[in-house]
Amino acid sequence: MSSRSYIPVRSSQLRYYIRVPLYHEPAPDIFQLYKPAGLEISELRISEGMHPRLHIQQRDRVTAATEVHKGFNVEIARSIDTGDVSAVKSVLCDLVSETLAEPRAGMLQALPGTMDILVTGYSKQPGILRTFATIANKDYTTVIHSINVMALTLSFCFYSGLALRETKRLGLAALLHDVGKSKIPTDILQAPRKLSTEEFEVMKSHPAIGERLIRDINRLGDDVAQGAREHHEKLDGSGYPRGLRKISFNGRLIGIVDCYEALTNEDRPYRRAMDPLETLKLLKRDVEAGKFDRSLFEKFCYSLI
Repeated sequence: MSSRSYIPVRSSQLRYYIRVPLYHEPAPDIFQLYKPAGLEISELRISEGMHPRLHIQQRDRVTAATEVHKGFNVEIARSIDTGDVSAVKSVLCDLVSETLAEPRAGMLQALPGTMDILVTGYSKQPGILRTFATIANKDYTTVIHSINVMALTLSFCFYSGLALRETKRLGLAALLHDVGKSKIPTDILQAPRKLSTEEFEVMKSHPAIGERLIRDINRLGDDVAQGAREHHEKLDGSGYPRGLRKISFNGRLIGIVDCYEALTNEDRPYRRAMDPLETLKLLKRDVEAGKFDRSLFEKFCYSLI
């Protein structure tokens, strides 16, 4: 088989590959079995890097994604049980990073299970979610932003007394609202400056891309796709990509949370992160201008207390 039949795997994931065989490449385009299906690689070997670069076969891609996601979910559930909020966020960052790296590889389908674990685990202690969203991470990325938006959305849902099923759906929509950015060129996504007009037009395509990616996974549902499609729309029609005035509940809520989180946590060379209270005052002006839903905004403010 050629190298195109094999996919390199990350060392951080090796502990999860049990049912899937792993291969190494002792010479260019020559792949040999390193670990057969059914066996584990020891933690010592993984932690000490006592292994070559390993690969899976293309045909095992979906099985591998499912197995990796299951491993992440076990770690998340264990960390919730022990009360280690930082560990939960760290593992979730790894999981979402893998999902955004290749959203078609089978990881998206398993995210509803992750949301079940998070909502069930924190339903009796929703205040932790506000702390969850403020836990500092080394680098601010789309992954961190997406997780923070999810945490703040879940906090809103618990404060509002929404049913657990609706809470899980909204949390999933919030987590995936920026999945379309996985297809935006890195030099635009991570530009340490304001984007040019042309670059911003490319960036503005991410809601439509996200909708398509989510719709490709039929089981995720239209309500999740709405969050990706509409989170940059505004009630006065000034948003993008379609300039809608009639926006779904998911789009209206995630749009507010998305703006708040980005302004309070994203620190860039040309703009410092804003104080939460000052951010709410700024968003209130947008509410008064008819861009955001007043009722949702007020309820979101209370959910932060």
